[in-house]
Amino acid sequence: MTKTRILLTGADTLTGSHILAQLLSSDAISVRAVVNSQEALHATRKQYQQVSSTVLDLFGLSTDDHTISGSVEDALCDSPRPFEAVIHTLIPKTSDEADCLTKFIHLETESIIRFLTSIQHTAPYVRRVVIVTSLAPFARWLVNPQSPRSPGQVMSEGFSTFAIDAEHILATSQASSSTMCDAILEWRRECGAQFDIAYVATPSVYGPTIHPLETSSDLSETNRRIWNICSSEPQQRTENPPYGISHYSDVRDVATASVRALFVAEASNKRFVVSAGVMPLGSEIAEYLVARYPELRSRIRADGHPQRRSQFDDSALDALDAYLVTTVLGLSQLRTAEATINDTVRQILDLQQRKAWKSIIHS
Repeated sequence: MTKTRILLTGADTLTGSHILAQLLSSDAISVRAVVNSQEALHATRKQYQQVSSTVLDLFGLSTDDHTISGSVEDALCDSPRPFEAVIHTLIPKTSDEADCLTKFIHLETESIIRFLTSIQHTAPYVRRVVIVTSLAPFARWLVNPQSPRSPGQVMSEGFSTFAIDAEHILATSQASSSTMCDAILEWRRECGAQFDIAYVATPSVYGPTIHPLETSSDLSETNRRIWNICSSEPQQRTENPPYGISHYSDVRDVATASVRALFVAEASNKRFVVSAGVMPLGSEIAEYLVARYPELRSRIRADGHPQRRSQFDDSALDALDAYLVTTVLGLSQLRTAEATINDTVRQILDLQQRKAWKSIIHS
């Protein structure tokens, strides 16, 4: 049986690695996985060493700028079989030229359009492209326009999210993402692309990694917040989510939505928001973890202050409407915050226990 040939970018990221695992669970799919570096290529190859090269082959980028057409065209062209679909999860580094939000949106949009243009020119058999994006880059820029654009960059220790107008950040980031999607779909209509597009947008993405954590540096920015809670970090580093985006999605749900968007015909040229609701405040997460894992009581900072009301009332939930995820993609039940936190904490505890054992052995 002929397998559907798919190109996946960002296969070594938190979201991309879950998408890769779901794609490989199908016998009808063959994947070329593009990773961010040669180091990531070796690590991914080791993780999937039992998978046949006819099912999975890897392509490592040698540059940090994932919009360079040569890198994209090499990944698209150097393949024994033509690609029929693409899932794009890479977040390019945007230059520091963006001195206003409008320009930042324009630069983010242009980077994706250049990628789509490369597909248009070099992969004539591609019929669908799924673009997986996050509200985080827009929120990051709004909170600190001078901050590095690298998606792995964590906030400095002195940075506080207490002064952030979270509702403004959410609404503006959502509007920016929608504007970018509209521009991409307009480009498709104007250039007469042979493929259609499904656009998947996410708020803050939490959840466990596909493989056990090796070091705490493997944690994403959002998951590091949970690590900090488990490590008795000061409240200003744990209470609010990075850049004020309190809405969350579980990475496993994002991966499922992305894969379904690839194959569901009705997903053509639509924008899907994968949001399961609002992640609790850090103090609420701490209280939940102490109740769920009594052994953490001595390690989790519990201030004993009365709970504050959520920053959002019920109407704020409408800002991220996941209606199409349910009706078109069939994802009627997204993971709860408790399920996401539990699975993430179990990985964190496993890593901390292994680190403790290594320390004992070395001593």
